[in-house]
Parts: sequence; C-alpha cells; structure tokens
Amino acid sequence: MMRFGIAKALLLSAVLAATALTPAAAGAQDGEIPEAAETTEKIEELTSMIERNPGDVELLIDLGNTYYESNMMDQALATYEEAAKLDSTHVGVKLNLGSLLADMGRFERSIHELKTALSIDPDNVLVAATLGSAYYGQGRYREAVDMYRSALEIDPRNTEAHFNLGVAFADVQMFDEAIREWEKVIEYDPDSRAAAVSRENIDMIREFRGH
Repeated sequence: MMRFGIAKALLLSAVLAATALTPAAAGAQDGEIPEAAETTEKIEELTSMIERNPGDVELLIDLGNTYYESNMMDQALATYEEAAKLDSTHVGVKLNLGSLLADMGRFERSIHELKTALSIDPDNVLVAATLGSAYYGQGRYREAVDMYRSALEIDPRNTEAHFNLGVAFADVQMFDEAIREWEKVIEYDPDSRAAAVSRENIDMIREFRGH
C-alpha cells in the first residue's frame, strides 16, 4: 500500500515567529538543524533577555521555537508551558504547544491544546489544519478530513490543507479525490515544495494504476 506523509512542516512554515514556528523551525523538522554554535548563542541571548523581561511571552515563544528548531523537544515543551502560564489564551502558544506535542506522539494533549486555540480564534486556518494533522496522527481519519475541510472553508486556497486532505484521501485509496486536492496545490502555489511533492504523488498514483 502506498503511503503519503502529512506535511507538518508545510503547515508550520507559514506562521509568524510571534504566533508559531518560524520557517527555520519547519526546515528543522525536515532534518535541517541549525549550526550548534549558532543555536547555543541564540539560546544564551534569549535566556538573558528573558531574565531581564520575565513576563515577556513573545521572548519565551522565540526561545521555545529555537529549541524546537534544534529538536530539543523537552526544553521546547517546558518553555512553551511557561509561556502558557503567563498567557493561557495566547493562540500562538497553544498552536506551538499542540504542534510540538503531536511531534512527540502525545496526541490527546495536542488535540486539547489545538481545540482550545481554535475556540479562541475560530477563523485561524493554521490551527484548524494543524488540528487536522493531530487527528490524522492519532488515526482519527474522519475527524482529520473534517478539520482539513473546515480549514478550507476559512481559506479555500490554503495549500497545506489541500495537500494534507489529499494525503488523507490517498491513504483510504480515494485516489481521484486525492489527485484533485494535489492539483489545487500545484495550481495555487506551483513553485512550492508542496507542489513538487504533489506532482510526485500524482505520478506515483498514475504509475500504480498503469496510466
């Protein structure tokens, strides 16, 4: 059976640093880990700034992102949790926390954090799409599809949601529906990595089908 991976990194890469992972963080999830010396320097700098400004949630998010970029998951989790204690309604903190927990395989809590974020900001397409991926990771495929569709109701041109909806369809061998979603990714953002992978996926299905 063919398998098509959910594009967690694609989902994360679109968010601003103040509300979720930076593009560099998304790259780290694909194996592009920042240089150790550069990371250490940034962590020391942010830690010093936080000591001078202990209530600054945005600095904590930045530090958490830096840990996350470097696959320092436990440190990232502790930092995001500290930020959440300071501001329990910060959507970016909830989003990052939910994304991290999903990467750690802690799906129940991930879903809880992301559902909380969505209740605070119901029109946040990234939260909706990330929640879809958390459901998918837990094997709750119907809920994942529903959440990707909800994300597309918010933003019909969201390529990450289209891509991941295609993955969900392909995994249950609904190949025509999967191809339609990936073709939308190619149409809306033809030069993106998502489009490149979509082309590969479509070619794989067509080869599998023999045409």
